[in-house]
Amino acid sequence: MKRLVTAREMREMDRRTIEAVGISGLLLMEAASRAIADAACGMLGKPEDRRVALLCGKGNNGGDGMAAARHLSGRGVNVSVYLVGDAGSLKGDALANGLMLRGLKIPVTELRTRKDLGKIRSGDLVVDALLGTGVSGNVEGLYVDAIAWINRCGRPVLSVDLPSGLSCDTGQFGNACVQADRTITFGELKRGLVLHPGMDRAGTVEVADIGIPESVAASAGIRTYLIEPRDVAQRLPRRPSWAHKGMFGKALVLAGSTGMTGAAVLCSSAVLRVGAGLSLLGIPASLNPILEEKLTEVMTKPLAETPAGSLSQTAEQNIRELLVWADVLAIGPGMSRHIDTEMLARRIILKHRKPMVVDADGINAFEGQAPLLEKKKGGFILTPHSGELSRIIGVPIKAIETDRIETARNAARRFGCVLVLKGSPTVIASPDGQVWINSTGNSGMATAGAGDVLTGMITGLLAQGIPMRDAALCGVYLHGLAGDLAASAKTERALVAGDLIEYLGVAFQRVEDSL
Repeated sequence: MKRLVTAREMREMDRRTIEAVGISGLLLMEAASRAIADAACGMLGKPEDRRVALLCGKGNNGGDGMAAARHLSGRGVNVSVYLVGDAGSLKGDALANGLMLRGLKIPVTELRTRKDLGKIRSGDLVVDALLGTGVSGNVEGLYVDAIAWINRCGRPVLSVDLPSGLSCDTGQFGNACVQADRTITFGELKRGLVLHPGMDRAGTVEVADIGIPESVAASAGIRTYLIEPRDVAQRLPRRPSWAHKGMFGKALVLAGSTGMTGAAVLCSSAVLRVGAGLSLLGIPASLNPILEEKLTEVMTKPLAETPAGSLSQTAEQNIRELLVWADVLAIGPGMSRHIDTEMLARRIILKHRKPMVVDADGINAFEGQAPLLEKKKGGFILTPHSGELSRIIGVPIKAIETDRIETARNAARRFGCVLVLKGSPTVIASPDGQVWINSTGNSGMATAGAGDVLTGMITGLLAQGIPMRDAALCGVYLHGLAGDLAASAKTERALVAGDLIEYLGVAFQRVEDSL
């Protein structure tokens, strides 16, 4: 898994590399600047006779940019270096690289006022080396105008470490942020580059090795990761040649109500498509003929219902009997918010210790009743989108979206569950504080039923005996990958939830080929 770091974690790794290992900051900056020069030349094609404008700040990010100007000049690039502020205010490694430029007679143009921005000549490429990982919130002073200049220059933009103005930790930004075509980041991947809107601001992202020892990175206590194909392939359950269906688990799905039969179909079908042996759908009795018509491989069980056509509390005894048969339970998709159904959902979720996936109306049943969910015994997976999580923890949706990682981490700890915070990107958190960010998926998956497919997938993987955390990781990644494959064949605009199930077989092949 690829580590994702905060600004503080990256600073600590830099500090330990310099102080404990003895690799100087100037050496780290030199390695970073060579990576910038490589990336710039890659964007330029033939570097000779090309012009590059490097806009530098006064800190280490600007020092990286000035050092890169030296390397680019040595490769035949015509460089123009612009410093926001006074060269006399440079310190440390940034000052050292400024002095090297002076020694090579590469001029540095100081930008002290808004009027000075008229001196910039953009050339063929603009390098954004204004601000690094220290930004949180609004940008101040002339940096705001310099960022605005970059965004309207009409040239390809390469950002150094982060697009200037972007929060390293959350991917959010305040009053100004560079729109980059490519970002070259150093040492470790920054959280803000895989979260929206930072992901869109960064363009194509490349992580450059600048010499931070693996021993330093591995001992830094990082607890946030990006899921990659090999991580999934290594966790998928094995299928021996002599297997029978009973070996791959039995899943009970409680889902559906009048007008919401699609959720039940998608969820229970996805259980089987990821390899589970048996899928049994518990459905309101009046809907059973419809579901038997729609489903071929999934078994159905008619259960007692409310006058509104949703599951009733009087079905509880039958559900208990079904739970004796089942290895895992999925509860919630399309169940409705009928008060009787919500009471049934709460009782089933709180009283039974079978591994379970709680989604949609199973989550909504706990609106404003988070303390009840905190008391649940036995492991479970909670799969809310931001609106559903907001209802149970009382945090506004905007606040959740502003920091999806820490919100998911805190909720997983609070409820003692594996929490899948659906969205872009989907975030998975475990009770021990570890968090994983998904790297697959697209906007075409913002369609009715996609979440029901995910619930079925996670349930089907869980039924095969893999740990809850791994079932969530694999389910989320494969779900997004199936969406990507479907979108490339059908376009994002035309994508529907059933396409995700259709493309799961190819998604499995892609993942397994990564080993």
